Amino acid sequence: MKRLLLFATIMFATYFASAQTVPTEEELRQRAAWLKEYETLPDDDARVDSLYSWSRQLLNTETEIILLRKMYDVAMQKKCEEHIIYSLRNIMRCQYNTDYPLDSIIDSYKKVEQLDFKSKKYRRALADAKSYLAYQYIFEGDFIKVYDLANEMLKDFAKVDNYGLMKAHEILSHSYSEIFQDRKALEHAKQALDISTKIGDDYSEALYLCLAVCSFLNNLDEPEDMLTYTNKLEGFIQKEANRKTPRELDYFRSMQHAYAICYYLSKENLDSAKIETEKTMEFNNVELDQTDTRLRNMMIARYYEAVGDPYTAWQYISEEDSVAPLLYLQEQAKVLHTLGWDSRAYELEHYISGRIAWAFDVTFSKQIMEMETRYKLFNLQEEKSNILTTALIVGGIAAFIIILLAVSGFFRERFYAKKVERANNTQKQFLQNMSHELRTPLNAICGFSQLLTDIEMRGMLTNEEIQQYGDIVRGNTDMLSTLVNDILDASDMESGKYHIFLDNCHPNEICRKAIQTVSYRCPEGVKLYYTTDVDDDFEIYSDGQRVQQIIINYLTNAMKHTTEGEIHVHCSTSETPGMLTFSVTDTGVGVPPEKAELIFKRFEKLNIFKQGTGLGLAICRQLATLLGGSVKLDTSYTNGARFIFTHPLKEEKHEA
Repeated sequence: MKRLLLFATIMFATYFASAQTVPTEEELRQRAAWLKEYETLPDDDARVDSLYSWSRQLLNTETEIILLRKMYDVAMQKKCEEHIIYSLRNIMRCQYNTDYPLDSIIDSYKKVEQLDFKSKKYRRALADAKSYLAYQYIFEGDFIKVYDLANEMLKDFAKVDNYGLMKAHEILSHSYSEIFQDRKALEHAKQALDISTKIGDDYSEALYLCLAVCSFLNNLDEPEDMLTYTNKLEGFIQKEANRKTPRELDYFRSMQHAYAICYYLSKENLDSAKIETEKTMEFNNVELDQTDTRLRNMMIARYYEAVGDPYTAWQYISEEDSVAPLLYLQEQAKVLHTLGWDSRAYELEHYISGRIAWAFDVTFSKQIMEMETRYKLFNLQEEKSNILTTALIVGGIAAFIIILLAVSGFFRERFYAKKVERANNTQKQFLQNMSHELRTPLNAICGFSQLLTDIEMRGMLTNEEIQQYGDIVRGNTDMLSTLVNDILDASDMESGKYHIFLDNCHPNEICRKAIQTVSYRCPEGVKLYYTTDVDDDFEIYSDGQRVQQIIINYLTNAMKHTTEGEIHVHCSTSETPGMLTFSVTDTGVGVPPEKAELIFKRFEKLNIFKQGTGLGLAICRQLATLLGGSVKLDTSYTNGARFIFTHPLKEEKHEA
C-alpha cells in the first residue's frame, strides 16, 4: 500500500475543464422569473437582498454567477465593501465548481486582487481567491504556478492572517499529492490543520484537513498515527454540532470510522476493526463524494479480506473505473489475486504501472524538479542575512583551514593515545556538531560578498543597509573566532599541552573587562550590570585570563538565551566558605534541573537551533579544575539560569 488518493489524470482533467454545466429548463425558467422581478424592485438594498437570497437557491450554477455579477455591479455603485467581497468571492467559487475556463477565473481573481480594502474579511476573501486560482492550476496540471502562488501566500500572509497561511499549506498539500509526493503533502496538511485550530471557533476547515491527513497517512502506509487523527476528527465533529446539519456531520463520522478500520487492522485487532466496520456501515445512506465513497468501501473490503472473506470484500470494490485512486485499484488487484482471478489482476496491475510511469515520465518529473529549484530560490530571496562582504572570504577560508588542522591534531592525539574506538565516536559527534556551526558563518561570508563588492549592487543599498551588513560582518567574525578558540582550547586540553600562568590578579578588574568585552552582544532591552562584595584592591592568586574566559563564556551563554530582563554578574566571598564565588544570573529560558550536569559535557546543547559548538561550558569546567575551583548550575534559581564559578581564596600555587 503505497498510495491512497490520486485525482483524475491530466488527460481527463483537460477534457472536463472544457465542459461547463448545462442549465436545466427549470433553472432557465426560474432565472427568467427572478430577472423579471429584479427590474421591479424599488431600491438597491432590496435588489441586493433579493440577489443574495436567489443565488443561494441555485448554488454552483450559471444562474448563481449571473445573479452574483448583478450583485457586484450594485455593490460597486454603492461602494459597499461587504457586498463587493461577497459577490467576487462566490463568483470565483462558482466558476471553479462549474468548470469555467482558466481565463475567466483569472479575470475574477484580478478584480479581487485589485481591491484596496484592509479588513479581515477582505484578506480572507483574497486567500480564498488565490486558493480557487491555485486549484484551477492543479486541475490543469500547471503545478509550477501553483507552487509560486502558494509561496506568495506564505510570504504575504506570514504576519497578518492565519487563514491565509492555512490556505497556502492546504494548496501545497493538494499540489504535492497530485504529483506523487505524499510525504510533503502530509507535512503541509498537518501544518494547515494546526493553523486551522487557531483562527477562531469555526472548525469547518479542520474537519476537511483532518480527513486529508488521514488520507496521506494511509497513502504512506503509516496507520500508527491514524487513531490520533480520527480522535481529533471526532472532537471537531462535536465542536461543529451546532453549525452543521446532521447529514454533513454523518459524512465525517462515516469517514472517521472507515479510517479507524485501517488503524486496527495494522494492529491485527480484528475485534475493534469489526466494530469500526459496523459503525461506518451504519452510514450507508449518507451520500459521499465519489472519491470518499471508494475510500470507505476500500477500508471495508480490507476488513473482510483480513477475516478471510474475499468474496464479500470484492462486492465492495468490484466497480471498474480507470480514473479511480490508484490505491483503490491496487486493492482491487490484491483481492483478485486472493480470489484466484490472476489474469484480471495482472491486467489491472499492468494498467496501474503504466499510469504511474506515464505521469512521471511525461508530466510530473520535470515539474517536481522545477518546484524544488524554485523552493531553493524562494528561500534564498527570503534570507537577506546570508549576504556578507568579500573581504571576509579569505578570513573565513583561513579560519576553516585552522579548524580543520585543529580537528586533525585533536583526533591524531586521540589515535596515538590508543583510544581508537572512543576517538571515532568523538570524531563523529564533533563533526556533526561542527558542520552546521561552520557552514552558517562561512556561507554568509560567501553569499554577501558579491553584493558589497559589485558597484551596481552596492549602489542599490542604503546607508542603513550597509551599516547593518557591517554589523553582520562583525558578528560572524566573532562567531568564527570563538569557534576557532574553542576548538584549539579543547585540543590543547585533550593533549595535555594547555598551560596556565599564575599571578596576583584583581577579581573586580577581571569581571569588568569580561563585561566590556561582550557588552555589544547583549540583546536590546536586556540590562547588563555588575555588583561585588570585595574591594577593587582585593587579590587572588590565579590566571586572570582564564578566569576572565570563564566569565565571558558564562555571559555569552546568558546572552544567547535571554531576550528580556537582565544579566547580573556578581562577586562574593560569603556565598561559599573559603572560596571566592563568581556568578552570572539571567532571566532567560533557564535550564531544567535534570540537565544541570549534562550541559557541562562536550558538544551538549539543549537547543540545537542556538549558535555554538557545545564546548564553552565544558571548557569552563576544565579551566576551573586547573585553577583549583569548580563550576556548576544553581538549580535553586528558577527565574532563568544562574551559573557559579568558585575559586580558592588562599594564595596557593598551582602547577601549570
